[in-house]
Amino acid sequence: MAKHSDDPQRALSALLGLGDQSARKSHYPELTARLDELEAERKRYIRLNDELEQRVAARTDELLEANHNLQQQIAQREQIEQDLRDARDAAQAANRSKDKYLAAASHDLLQPLNAARLLIATLRERQLPSVEQVLVERTHQALEGAEDLLTDLLDISRLDQAAVKPDVALYRLDEVFAPLVSEFQSVAQAAGLNLRVHTGHYAVRTDLRLLTRILRNFLSNACRYTDEGCILLGARRRGDCLRLEVWDTGRGIAADRLEAIFLEFNQLDVGRAADRKGVGLGLAIVERIAEILGYPIAVRSWPGRGSMFSIEVPLSAEMPVAISQLPAQPSTGNPLPGRRLLVIDNEVSILESMSALLGQWGCEVLTATDQAGALTALQGRAPELILADYHLDHGVVGCEVVKHLREHFACNIPAVIITADRTDQCRRALRRLEAPLLNKPVKPGKLRAVLSQLLS
Repeated sequence: MAKHSDDPQRALSALLGLGDQSARKSHYPELTARLDELEAERKRYIRLNDELEQRVAARTDELLEANHNLQQQIAQREQIEQDLRDARDAAQAANRSKDKYLAAASHDLLQPLNAARLLIATLRERQLPSVEQVLVERTHQALEGAEDLLTDLLDISRLDQAAVKPDVALYRLDEVFAPLVSEFQSVAQAAGLNLRVHTGHYAVRTDLRLLTRILRNFLSNACRYTDEGCILLGARRRGDCLRLEVWDTGRGIAADRLEAIFLEFNQLDVGRAADRKGVGLGLAIVERIAEILGYPIAVRSWPGRGSMFSIEVPLSAEMPVAISQLPAQPSTGNPLPGRRLLVIDNEVSILESMSALLGQWGCEVLTATDQAGALTALQGRAPELILADYHLDHGVVGCEVVKHLREHFACNIPAVIITADRTDQCRRALRRLEAPLLNKPVKPGKLRAVLSQLLS
């Protein structure tokens, strides 16, 4: 039994190499070496663990520092963005204030300018000595230049405020071109140029006022920068669009300067003050109007040979009836002499100027600054036509006075509204009143044409 119980111990000793004295002696160095290796490995792992912990701690510190810096950068960026928003809001407020000031100042400047234009027009139609006639003509040209500057400033201000909304309708192309040809035929002749027109049988859907503004600028520049030759106003069909073109045989524009012509306050090849006309806003206005309408504009030029400016307008398959085919109004020659007209304006200087001009045309002129004054001046007799300023005193508008006078006399008295207000709100009010609009400063020729048409 004792022999049997010793077998496991002997087996264990043999397994450990400790069975007998000789075995222990042979395996002890190996065990000791193995234990030393394990201890060295343990210490190495401890050292690696310490190094890893140090690296983790260092990396954690770096991440905490980076996170702190990032939070500071985010805070700084938020502050910068807030400062930018504040600066933008301040700039927008300043821009709105500037636009309002410009509109108000231009409106106030147009009032005395309108009175001066009417007085000069009165003098131009009189027989004066040659010296005085030259002075009157030069004064007229100076006032026209001032009017053009103010008109451009008002237009660019309204376009920048996005205050212009297109009023699209159907128009025959020949009736779009006709007023432009009538206006620029004499301008071209005075410059020694030949104005030619190629119309075609087309109709377009557009805002007539805005499109005419663009074409008028093209033609004005063509007359201004062409020394000799001709100017062509024409149209070419391009698919569903009609490309309206103005060609000239003028100085031309170098290729590297074509984009610059659409910048504000830019006039090419103008060295002397005497050669400058306007402040270089014309094509900048054209570009903004084209963007509002959604029409592409283009320019091609050949230095020393001429230029071509164009705009593409939607073409219509529908053709409206020509004005010449509408029932004709009876004509009795000059309809103005002896006609009884009422002029309403809150500016006394304008009333005096308008009275002088209309009186020279043979009209009987009654004047008033408000509705009560109008009723007093009329003495129970309705006028044959009313010329009313849009903005009167105390917030009253001329449309309201015209409506009241029509109701008072129970008849639809013809009326013309004269104003320096170029807003769409004003135009909508006049459309409801069914009264034509004349912008200040009033052009005497246009005033006479409108009065003659309404009184015929």
